[in-house]
Formats: sequence, structure tokens, C-alpha cells
Amino acid sequence: MTARLIPLKAGTAPSIPLQRPVLLIGRHPECDVRLDLSTISRRHCCVALAYDRVIVRDLGSRNGLRVDGRPVDEAQLHPGDEIAIGPLLFRMEVTPEAVSPPPASPSRP
Repeated sequence: MTARLIPLKAGTAPSIPLQRPVLLIGRHPECDVRLDLSTISRRHCCVALAYDRVIVRDLGSRNGLRVDGRPVDEAQLHPGDEIAIGPLLFRMEVTPEAVSPPPASPSRP
């Protein structure tokens, strides 16, 4: 599974590929994803990949975290969910992994 957060308005924020077990999102220079807006906390939220699940957790941010319009402290994300990190809106998209075909068995004469 390849997941990413896509900004709903182009140019407002970067697309965020979810490729690491834990991603720290915020304004601080040491965050994995840096969103340099005054309304984003230094360490706003984190996204964790656990098995085939994507979990988002607010880290005590001032302007909060919302999933599908509801304020959350922690939530499991599903494809199509809208995530608001402060004022920035993203949509969760998932691309299934390409499955390799099984190796061909050797032909017999």
C-alpha cells in the first residue's frame, strides 16, 4: 500500500507521501514534513503506519486536527478522508501495490 496526503487546494501545501513508520508534521525545522505557517504548531501531529493502517495523532497543537470535519486527538485514516492540519486541508489517497505475477514454471519437452 502506498498512501499519501494530497492538498485539496493546489499550491497551499506539499503532497505528503506516507513512506516511513512515523512522520512528524509541523513548523519546526526538525519535522519530517515542514509546514511553515504561523497557524501550524512546531510539532503539530504525527502520522504512523501500522500494518495496513494509517493513524494520525494530534500532538497538543493549538489549532487542532480534524478528520472529515470532526476534531480528533487520534484517528485511523481511510482512503478519501479529509484531514485538516490547522487551516490546511488534505485528502488521504491510497494506491495499491502492484502485485508481481508468479514466476512461470519451466516448460517440459
